[in-house]
Amino acid sequence: MERGEIRHRVREQLARRAARRERLDWSHFNVPGARPGALPLFAPLFEQGLPEAVARQLEIAAEAFRAGRLRLLNRDWPQPVLDGSGRIDPAVWTLDPVSGTSWPGAGPSAFDIDFRFENGHRDVKYVAEMNRLHFLAAPAVHARRKGDAELAGAILGSIGSWMEANPPGRGVNWYSGIEAGYRLVSLSCVISALDPWIDAALGERLAAFVAAHGTWLARFPSLYSSANNHLVAEAMGLVVAARLLPGHPHAAAWLVEGRAHLEDRALALFHSDGVAGEQSPAYGAFTLEMLLLGFGAVAGVLSEKVRDRLLKAATALNAFLDDAGHVPSIGDDDQSRVLLALGSEEPRYAASIAGAIAGFLGRPELAPAVRDPHWRDLVFATPPPGPVPVDGTSTFSNGGYTVRRGRIADRRVHFVFDHGPLGFGGLAAHGHADALSVWLSLDGMPALVDAGTYLYHSEGENRRRFRVSAVHNTLTINGASQSEPSGAFNWMPRRAQATLEAACRTDQLHVSASHDGYRRNFGVIHHRDIAEAIDGFHVTDRLTGAPPSGDVEIAFLLAPELDVSIDGDRVVARRGDRSELALVAPEGAVIEISRGDAMSGRGFHSPGFGILLQAHTVVFRAPANRMRWRSSILIYPLT
Repeated sequence: MERGEIRHRVREQLARRAARRERLDWSHFNVPGARPGALPLFAPLFEQGLPEAVARQLEIAAEAFRAGRLRLLNRDWPQPVLDGSGRIDPAVWTLDPVSGTSWPGAGPSAFDIDFRFENGHRDVKYVAEMNRLHFLAAPAVHARRKGDAELAGAILGSIGSWMEANPPGRGVNWYSGIEAGYRLVSLSCVISALDPWIDAALGERLAAFVAAHGTWLARFPSLYSSANNHLVAEAMGLVVAARLLPGHPHAAAWLVEGRAHLEDRALALFHSDGVAGEQSPAYGAFTLEMLLLGFGAVAGVLSEKVRDRLLKAATALNAFLDDAGHVPSIGDDDQSRVLLALGSEEPRYAASIAGAIAGFLGRPELAPAVRDPHWRDLVFATPPPGPVPVDGTSTFSNGGYTVRRGRIADRRVHFVFDHGPLGFGGLAAHGHADALSVWLSLDGMPALVDAGTYLYHSEGENRRRFRVSAVHNTLTINGASQSEPSGAFNWMPRRAQATLEAACRTDQLHVSASHDGYRRNFGVIHHRDIAEAIDGFHVTDRLTGAPPSGDVEIAFLLAPELDVSIDGDRVVARRGDRSELALVAPEGAVIEISRGDAMSGRGFHSPGFGILLQAHTVVFRAPANRMRWRSSILIYPLT
């Protein structure tokens, strides 16, 4: 760590030590006579007519709330989550829906809860997700549009329930500033929607909620090595707090600090070509949603640098979208969203955010051709679907990806090749050891996929397995990973550095790249060349340096719905009774197929947080001292 970070960490620990001794309640944050105001950002939700699909979204969310049903991160909470008065039961705010146990609540300091190495192997992500309060926003909008006072009262009562269960600084729900930032956005939407039902007494209590969160965010910022998407969420929360309580003594400072961090992180977290520095399209979209909400709350003029970076980020997101509007699951994807419609499931989330940027910047041509309706479309004035993307090859030299969109063997092809960095900053928290991996969709359906994310804290070994090289579509030597995880969100000093060596500037894909992740242990550099052919792609892997002993393994993970069979030197993948593609082995290689192999971690695919499916991993094994291997991905035409 540099000196500045060391000083910051010392001050941070001193502040946490002081917070451990504090016993604050909401009265410590009272601002007599204060009342949070509605944010203009959300005004379009109540001033305009709604598309039928969006109106139905809001109605379904309201029905689920009334019935006491809650589904987040692909999990159903035990029913009902409401108490006898129709509000969220205070006990539910600390409930883990998987184990049925509860996390520490109002008693201990948030800084005394070791959620990262929890003995019960529970994943704090679940309780954190509920406590973002975003599941209350859509029902609140519905209540306002329908004039439903009973529903409004139950939602506002649930905010009161949260405050009862979570006094400032105590319990699991105060452990992270990123969660406090989300809560403020959710509250701002609820307040904007339910303003007609907020009297003076409730307004003063909600003001204490805002003041406590703003104070907490200003007191414990995520700086230096942790200044990633967490700092964006905190900055978003600070500007929202300042706008909700403009008369608060610290509002001006919150606004200045929050805006500065938003502008700084918009440039830092996205490469100059628009690719997300977290090396994850899903996390890039999530960070962009936070930035849009933060800048929207500020309601100021964007600098040209920030505006240009957002524009390029939308362009990059559009490049990652296949013909069905989906992005490949590169790096972490924990299904985080800020504005929630019907739970965390939103398969075209990245497309929705690209559309939101198009509306926010007034650039309708950036709107994706395919996306799902969402009530955030009204918040950001998202334009109608844009033109179908132009076929061709796009290389993002700084972000480290080459994307081919077009037609091969009369099939619509979307092919992605990774030659980028491991992740953002010193932690690379959400990156995976996937240098030189490939992903493929055919006609908008996944073919070659990523293993995914699965879980964060509750499955320590699986967290590691889903990040290392063996489960990605790349080459490994003797089972070693290019980069080695040293924790759930960091990596050891040995981190692979990838280099783009050559990229053809024609529409047809021809690209070469390398990484040095095997130099330290094996004395070699791994090179991969991808060349497009009339019927698919040729993948040539080379090692340069002294020939190592042992074996190389060249792996390809197929989508779970594909079946496989071995036919001579190739593996044929079928979708139902239709052949989709063939993976042709290098000369002399042994073909191995894994499916649900708990020992190696291969043969699994996680399409969403906490979901685990079996899939086929095709491995070509060959002696490492051969130094060069050519595989092929052959695409079958539709018949």
